[in-house]
Amino acid sequence: MGTRYLQNNDPAQDPALNPSRGPKESLRRLLGKSPNSPWRGRVGFPAITEAWNGAVLASKFGESGAMIVFGGGHDDYFGSDVHAFDLNTRQWSRISDGYVSGRPEEYGPGAVYPNAEYPDRSPLPPHTYEYVQYDPVGNHYMLFKGQTELGPKVKATPIPHLFNLDTLTWRRGPKHPSARLNAGGWTTWDASRRIMWGNSGDYGRGNAFIGFSPYGDNGDGTFGSWGTLYPNKLLGAANHNAMKIDPVRDIIVVVVHALDALYAIDPSDLGKPIARLSSAGTKPKITEYAAIEYARGLDRLVYYSANDGAHIYSIEAPSGSTWPQLTPGTWVWRKILDDENTLDPIADAAAISSHQVNRSHTFGRFRVTTYGSTDVAILVRHIDTPVYAMRLT
Repeated sequence: MGTRYLQNNDPAQDPALNPSRGPKESLRRLLGKSPNSPWRGRVGFPAITEAWNGAVLASKFGESGAMIVFGGGHDDYFGSDVHAFDLNTRQWSRISDGYVSGRPEEYGPGAVYPNAEYPDRSPLPPHTYEYVQYDPVGNHYMLFKGQTELGPKVKATPIPHLFNLDTLTWRRGPKHPSARLNAGGWTTWDASRRIMWGNSGDYGRGNAFIGFSPYGDNGDGTFGSWGTLYPNKLLGAANHNAMKIDPVRDIIVVVVHALDALYAIDPSDLGKPIARLSSAGTKPKITEYAAIEYARGLDRLVYYSANDGAHIYSIEAPSGSTWPQLTPGTWVWRKILDDENTLDPIADAAAISSHQVNRSHTFGRFRVTTYGSTDVAILVRHIDTPVYAMRLT
């Protein structure tokens, strides 16, 4: 059954999944306090949005698509539940309970899982950052990296996972032998090549720009394959960026907050160095934790950062469709917020929420979808606040 707010789908609040364990917990619940659970972690369910986590927009889940939310990570939340916000019914639902049958010692520090997944095959939830994307052909939610242990000394591993939104089941990809996909990385889905490109963050000496294809049964319980490993494209400036492929011009554009600039990667020649792009127009200061999307109706990239409040920006490519035309040209930024807008979703949500929020975090919780010729931006903020939408065309 759907609910208005994400927090109402917390599996810890379901007594069938999380029965009271002992008199203290029973008293806690009688007093109306939030239930504890073995998978709670230090923060609990609010960490699914606040602990450095993104989301994807699944265009083929539900009549009009849905925002899919999963995550936790580090010492914050150990639950592997998956949630969907249906854009047609405007309701949240829990579409996977996650691993809720474990004993307390099976979660968090000291509980090691070499394949980065719980006994039910759901992945240990990392901070997802910009490491999640959606494949509309396979109807997969894709998680680029895994964790073999959660807790204060969290251990990352280059093991991807796929959540099929038709069967609501998880699959695991093979472990890459040498990639270090540590904290703060970013990805994009390349629909023409059907590859998820990803660049590691610098935390933990992340070393990779690499692609993962979700297709193929390897016959050993894993699915999909890794491509060639290239060096980190932005060594020393790789944390908390975002990238998006422009499918018309076949160019990957990266917003790099540490350098306050746009950069480009050529997906047809990945050995080529990353290239800085020129900007003009009403460009804001690029900040970390932001998002970049492509709007098909506008035929422009769209940039959004919670640090800019209500403002959304389009980025128009220079004329031409080849790398030599696109990289020397000027990319033009424009504000696309109506002058009469009265709603700032960042301030509005922060004022509503009863939890401690990470106000500057956007990541992939900002997405753009297109219905016919109409582009719509969708923004998920906190577990106890509305989902926000803006028509872009």
